[in-house]
Amino acid sequence: MTFVGSRTGLLVAAALVMVGACSNTSGLPGSGAAGGGAQGSAGSTGSPGTAGTTTSGTAGTTTSGAAGDGPQAGTSGSAGASGAAGSGAGTAGVGGTAGSSGAAGAGGSVGTAGAGGSVGTAGASGTKGTAGAGGSAGTAGAGGSDPPPPRPINVTAGPRFSTSFNGQPMSVNKSKPILGKLLLFLGGIGGGPGSGGIDAFANQYGFHIFMPKTQTNLTGSSVPGMYKGMDTPEANRQVGDARTDLWDGKGRVTWNSVPAGSSMLEETLAAIKYGMMVDPGGDWGFFLNADGTLRTTDVWVIGYSWGSQTWAMVSSYIHFGRVICTSGPVNEGYPNASWMTVTSATPNDRKYVLVGQTAPWPGQMEEIFANVIKAKWPGTVTNVNTNGTPASYTSDQHMFAMIGGDGGTTPGGHTVFCNDNPVNGWVPLCKYVFGQQ
Repeated sequence: MTFVGSRTGLLVAAALVMVGACSNTSGLPGSGAAGGGAQGSAGSTGSPGTAGTTTSGTAGTTTSGAAGDGPQAGTSGSAGASGAAGSGAGTAGVGGTAGSSGAAGAGGSVGTAGAGGSVGTAGASGTKGTAGAGGSAGTAGAGGSDPPPPRPINVTAGPRFSTSFNGQPMSVNKSKPILGKLLLFLGGIGGGPGSGGIDAFANQYGFHIFMPKTQTNLTGSSVPGMYKGMDTPEANRQVGDARTDLWDGKGRVTWNSVPAGSSMLEETLAAIKYGMMVDPGGDWGFFLNADGTLRTTDVWVIGYSWGSQTWAMVSSYIHFGRVICTSGPVNEGYPNASWMTVTSATPNDRKYVLVGQTAPWPGQMEEIFANVIKAKWPGTVTNVNTNGTPASYTSDQHMFAMIGGDGGTTPGGHTVFCNDNPVNGWVPLCKYVFGQQ
């Protein structure tokens, strides 16, 4: 998600102009009309070209204004008034009008010079281009699209690779079609690295998997008493900000700290680099940007109980590709916590929640559903039964009440719902939330 500034946009525009000028063989030397580039949104008025000393110049196609008389060094054929936008277009601006006329060709966006004149200075970059020459697309907001990976993933087929990095499990099933998604799992309160058991389902597919360690005892009860029961912005940000510190260690709260190098993000980056060494055929480096940062839009985060709370909170501030919460999130004593009220960095239509209930919704309304509804997760609650109904789902379904369960094949209640048992009644739903329908 990289924005290209106006300076880079100017250089790209100027380069395009020079290419256009060299390739144009029509027109007489000394023509002062603006360049014939496709019209984009031009920037501000171009600075006049400095008169050159050459005796000929390659003119663009005339659009308006009088042509020059001949090859005199820039002394004839000043730019036509209100010529079309100069060649090269503005920096991907949309719908802008041409700039005022100037010696470098009207239109501001780098026109060709009058006969013998230098190329005029480009005008200011157009406003908010649509990811054209002026810059890359902006960060996706709610409902926006994720940037594509810079290249296809390249995993050498083979058996499932599984290892541990500093006590943190990591694996990839190379016997299956590789999906190009890194799954980060978090388990229950007070536990070590793990998933609560839901990774058994994911291991059947070609996901890259890592289970980072973190402070799983950190909860809303850890927040200092001065903030408890206080419905203020400062109090309401504490629980979500503390959890987000576990992700990247940036120190948003003063009462809890993450030792340097031990945040989940840092552990994940270190594990990826380890995977690149010990499993070169696994292409773990696919999930890194060119600058070595984690491309979180190709990261899916999956949590059970405490882990669900954590990912629900962190994903409000970090843009992940998908969020899957099971048996969570609760509000931990902060019903108006900021993570539920901010505009989420991860688009809400990438979020899914699975909750065990003994009775169908809305007859039984779990606090979990109240939390994610407040956070504007989309859709309404769908009741799912252990007999595999519904058998299919549509893209507008994101919240699921899983009714009943036998505690074994099809677990119910506050437990893990997706596993590798093929007769588990939740399999259709598990395939849907993991994108395997």
